[in-house]
Amino acid sequence: MMSSSSCFGFLEYPYPILFNGGAISLVPDYERASAWVSEHTNRDGFLYPPASYSADQSGREIPHSLRPALLHQVPPSHDLALDCPGTSEPLRRGPGAFLIHLLAYLFGTRLQFEEWWVDGRIPIKPAHGIRCTRDVVGDFLSHSLRTWNSWPEKSQRLLTNLLFMHSRTTLYPWEWEQFANAYKVFDGCHRLATDLRMLALPKEPPHKERIRTLCKHFQIPLNADVIEAIVRLRNGLFHETLWDGGQPCSDGNNSSFYAAHHLQRLNQRLIPAMLGYKTPYVQTCWWSIGSFSFDSPSPK
Repeated sequence: MMSSSSCFGFLEYPYPILFNGGAISLVPDYERASAWVSEHTNRDGFLYPPASYSADQSGREIPHSLRPALLHQVPPSHDLALDCPGTSEPLRRGPGAFLIHLLAYLFGTRLQFEEWWVDGRIPIKPAHGIRCTRDVVGDFLSHSLRTWNSWPEKSQRLLTNLLFMHSRTTLYPWEWEQFANAYKVFDGCHRLATDLRMLALPKEPPHKERIRTLCKHFQIPLNADVIEAIVRLRNGLFHETLWDGGQPCSDGNNSSFYAAHHLQRLNQRLIPAMLGYKTPYVQTCWWSIGSFSFDSPSPK
């Protein structure tokens, strides 16, 4: 069978990954790329855009043009090969994009194809509180790709975009920005579950019921107080430009501070749930900080 491949990065994972339908291998200069990323990663665990400047025709820096780069690139760490014909471009727009953003979800980072650009900061220290064995990584990719391939093209594109947007949540420095992005992802999860008829609903529920509806369907634990706080913050921010009753970037209390992180952790459980991956991780508490085991489903 013919295959197509494309490099991507940067994933701090010095192992190959085998899955049904393809494989992921380390690039030959992985160690050099890893050393570069380690050297340039800030002590807070993020890789930031470098400084940039404008230059004249002779290459000299134009005064007062120094600024953080809007876009930057990271070195590739792995090569993704799929057992399908075609060039790298369809791979990068289709199943390849789905798989690298699924890996970004799993490892709590942001990933992009070689020679493509990325904006803002990138978490090198994982932003997903799970423990995952090498066997489970391959099993999760095998199951997820098989499920994704069975969906209509619109649903495939929606999940790929959800994964991409989910990985961007940590890009934002303010909790209200993280919350707004995380809620977009959550609302997209609800749309995807509705489109795929996972939810048997007579009509579209109001936002105050959507978290409860999804949690009940996927057997995700509920916390009425946390859900109420999320809905309240969502309504104030989206309809009145208020963050916890005050101005974004300046107001808020402990409840609003943690709400963005709670919502992101809920999304982290919804993703494998919608893919039908029966890991017990889905049923773990999403409103507490901790490290959870991302186990594989029970043996068949």
